[in-house]
Amino acid sequence: MLTNAVLSFNIGFTLLLVFRTNTAHERFWEGRQLWGGLVNTSRNLTRGIWIIVKDKTPQDRVEKKAILRLVTAFAVAMKLHLRSVPLDTQLASLISEKQYLQLQDTNHPPLQIAYWIGDYLQYQHDRNCLNVYQLTTLHNCVDDLVDILGGCERILKTPLPLIYTIKLRQLLFIFCLILPLEIVSFLYWWTGIVMAFVSFTLLSIEQIGSEIEEPFGFDPNDLPLNTICNTISNNVEELIRVASKSVRSF
Repeated sequence: MLTNAVLSFNIGFTLLLVFRTNTAHERFWEGRQLWGGLVNTSRNLTRGIWIIVKDKTPQDRVEKKAILRLVTAFAVAMKLHLRSVPLDTQLASLISEKQYLQLQDTNHPPLQIAYWIGDYLQYQHDRNCLNVYQLTTLHNCVDDLVDILGGCERILKTPLPLIYTIKLRQLLFIFCLILPLEIVSFLYWWTGIVMAFVSFTLLSIEQIGSEIEEPFGFDPNDLPLNTICNTISNNVEELIRVASKSVRSF
């Protein structure tokens, strides 16, 4: 009778544990895909702005470089927004002092930066530096940035219901109490060692789910957002440096 009870309990408990871990992993992996998409969209947008937007004056080239750095600023502001931390010096170095002061007064810095980028594109169209098809293409890239931001916010603001964690830990505790009653009859003095191993394994799996279900924090097991933002920054700066010196040879 006890064997059947333990077996039935084990099946239900295992299914709940698998569901908990898989759900946490899906959230982590979706977050990684969104940030990977941010890298690609940033590359497409900055490349498109540099190539498509015409320079009529030297000041246009200066403004273009500033807008490219705004794309990097969007990624940094998005990271800070997801972590609910104040604006930092890295973001301040990418924008003007006036823009930095404006961001301090807004509730959603990355959305404000996306607006500045879109406003710049519209202004260039009004100056006949972009045609309507080019404007639409670049605006689609900006829309993609905002969509990625919204996807990350969905993950952040829709945590796994707390009841799953509570019930899973209760079931884990009960399982670790009743399992020794079943195995002590044939393991004898080895029961304690086996239960220590089983408990450690199950608790570790449960803890993995808790660690990765919120992927945007500062923990070592969270997504490397600082590294991803640095990658975007390096891509933009390299584009500015190389494209500024390039000479057409075709």
